[in-house]
Amino acid sequence: MQASDTTRASREAFQRCLGTFVDAAIRERKPAAEFDAAFPQACAAEEQAFRRAIIARDSAMRATRAGAEDAANLEVEDARFNFNDRFQAAQPVQHAAAAAAPAAGAQTASQTTGAAQPAAQPH
Repeated sequence: MQASDTTRASREAFQRCLGTFVDAAIRERKPAAEFDAAFPQACAAEEQAFRRAIIARDSAMRATRAGAEDAANLEVEDARFNFNDRFQAAQPVQHAAAAAAPAAGAQTASQTTGAAQPAAQPH
């Protein structure tokens, strides 16, 4: 029998809050720079509750305080990364020429540095 997940309620509250924040930013067509400035502070109370729940869970499993805090940091970062990715994926696509410019510059840089190019492979 598996023990119940003591972080479930706080995780769901944190994710629900992040989802609401991201969905509103997408709906309002918030500029990426504005989103990037506001997102780290969004859902601070829910994040703290989630962190406390993770630390309590890991401490109960005899993890060190540092280990429990690391686990909390990783789980929070993962949630924030996923919701940030959701916002970024909803952004309008830039013009093809602007998107191709960095790729062309990277190719030129590798050619000028003498970096080895992979040989063509038959299909």
